[in-house]
Amino acid sequence: IIFPHGGAFGVRDTPDFNRDVQFLADRGYAVLQPNYRGSSSYGEAFHLAGEGEIGRKMQDDLDDGMDWLVEQGIADRTRVCIYGASYGGYAAIWGLIRNPERYRCGISYDDDFDLDAVSPAETIERLQRPLLVGQGKRDRVVPEAQFDLLVKRAEKADIKLETKLYANDGHDLVIRKNQQDWYKTLESFLRKYNPAF
Repeated sequence: IIFPHGGAFGVRDTPDFNRDVQFLADRGYAVLQPNYRGSSSYGEAFHLAGEGEIGRKMQDDLDDGMDWLVEQGIADRTRVCIYGASYGGYAAIWGLIRNPERYRCGISYDDDFDLDAVSPAETIERLQRPLLVGQGKRDRVVPEAQFDLLVKRAEKADIKLETKLYANDGHDLVIRKNQQDWYKTLESFLRKYNPAF
């Protein structure tokens, strides 16, 4: 599983505990948390290398991470999914649309960014792989309107998405019942489209 962090800028992944990573690893998945260009704490040049590269070179960095996993014998090129939240959720959807040959499936909790050339909503008709999208109705970072737009455009293009909308939760799932439901949904989706064993 390629698991890009949110942000996209001013954030980075560290070796700290991450419940999503632990959940996936417990179910037999190797998980890569790439710190793509623009991630924080790698110096100004690395940060600046991300400017204007959402959906472009930042996405290339995720693909390069996948290639590295394959070269190391850690991952099978035909069995890689991409999963993320916030910007990582955008990167998951865009990865499926931009490079359907790379990813077997994708999972997004939140969808955002409106740049037409790299917008999932504007290019949804190119989606060829299974996609699960989750959204908190009370999300103040990624408005529900973006989720609704993606779903509406998918329906118009006759593209089937699997979706989950949590009426009483926000950008990060904080309600335990919702967390449990999301992980059950995630596990079922992965078991169906990219089983670990």
